[in-house]
Amino acid sequence: MSATTTSHPMSEVLRLQRKAFHRDGPPDAATRRERIDRFARAVVSHSDELAEAISADFGNRPPILSLVADVAAFAMEAETLRSGLGRWMRRRPAGSRVGSAALRLAGMPAWIQPSPLGVVGVMGVWNYPINFSAVPAVSALAAGNRVMIKMSEEVPQTAEVFANAIHDAFDVEEVAVLTGDVQVSKDFAALDLDHLLFTGSAATGSQVMAAAAANLTPVTLELGGKNPVVISEHTAADRKRLRRAAERVARSRLINGGQTCLCPERVYVPEEATRTFVQEVFNTWGRDLPELFERGEVTTIINEEAHERIEDLLADAENHGAQVIGSVRSDAEGTDAMRAARLISPTVVLNVTEKMRIDTEEVFGPVLQVQPYRDLGRVLDDLAERPAPLVSTWFGPDDGDFRTFVARTRSGGVARNDFALTNVVPGTPFGGVGASGIGHHHGKFGFDRFSHLRTVGGSNLPVSVARLLGGPGDTRVSQVVRGGLDAYSRVLGRRLR
Repeated sequence: MSATTTSHPMSEVLRLQRKAFHRDGPPDAATRRERIDRFARAVVSHSDELAEAISADFGNRPPILSLVADVAAFAMEAETLRSGLGRWMRRRPAGSRVGSAALRLAGMPAWIQPSPLGVVGVMGVWNYPINFSAVPAVSALAAGNRVMIKMSEEVPQTAEVFANAIHDAFDVEEVAVLTGDVQVSKDFAALDLDHLLFTGSAATGSQVMAAAAANLTPVTLELGGKNPVVISEHTAADRKRLRRAAERVARSRLINGGQTCLCPERVYVPEEATRTFVQEVFNTWGRDLPELFERGEVTTIINEEAHERIEDLLADAENHGAQVIGSVRSDAEGTDAMRAARLISPTVVLNVTEKMRIDTEEVFGPVLQVQPYRDLGRVLDDLAERPAPLVSTWFGPDDGDFRTFVARTRSGGVARNDFALTNVVPGTPFGGVGASGIGHHHGKFGFDRFSHLRTVGGSNLPVSVARLLGGPGDTRVSQVVRGGLDAYSRVLGRRLR
């Protein structure tokens, strides 16, 4: 743990926050809004410093990407939470409003009260280090919790700037930011927190979940996967529509150097349009890359290990018979220069088989796997056999084929005709399913994720429930229950006939 983040040991921070939480009780709406405002100001007032630190940690990352995807996206989420929390804090009817009113009139008033959990832990990730740390943190603050944040060890300069900004705005009893190496992350995951959110790879997510299980800490996991794209026959039949789809897929694969959990990886294209689609992808990269290089807006791969892993995936695919086509042609000197700069030439891989590691491993780099198809049903069967991704994307109209695609595939979300719609549409939940994650957040869904929805029930009746369930009583109770069950059995029999 860095001395500039907090001088307290990790377990002591948790003890202080939990003690303060119980001492002060659930904060009112005004306190929660004030905390959100303090957090947002701490981030936004350091926007340029954070963007510079992120770029330094990556090697190179366009400041505009950090300002939009990290800072501005967080600011929008903070305002959504701030404006909605007053409504979300209110007690909710037990069941329908009519049913709740009927219970009240019958002498059994009941409602659901959202309550803070206590101390929420957030484990951020390096690819969008502010967004994926700050958004769940303010969601937890909106729900009335104290928050501990562990920044990714892959972005130490960003972590330092962020930690200092937050600790200038908050006492450690409210919000604490921890930095440090992998061992610090392991220790953080093993804390006796009231909830833990982790963003990262599935492999690390399983380790985090195992560590949290020792304390029965509930977890939310935001993972990734090999996000599929299906180009519909309707789109493939028209060159203009196909070109637009190829441009959007190609550009989305370059965002953050392809190091984005929502980026497309595997593209299914009608067989007769595959050649044209690939050509349009390369046309797009050919138009965009010279300007991006000239302006210094190409994001580098985060570290040597990640760069080498991507190169190994491509070499393995090629050795097993895949066609690996890079978009940047250069001599040996140029290739060495790109390797030294941790740059990967945007690449299309064709003829992928199950023998290749790239068939199942998430690339997390500017690489597209393109697979031709003849029958949509076979594509759906293939997707059904693979782990559920974070997002599935369809290029085509909202027609019967699209509805079938939605109904017969599993994914965290579905986008149509563009990139990242499952993350940017206001008021919608963001999260994965199966191998791509557990749980979701953003907006009200984030508020509820970090709240406990408590049932509060009362009775003004002269009759005790305990007496009905087990105490000595009138045999007529047993007769009434048996009669009711017999009547229900006859109803079920008629339905099934």
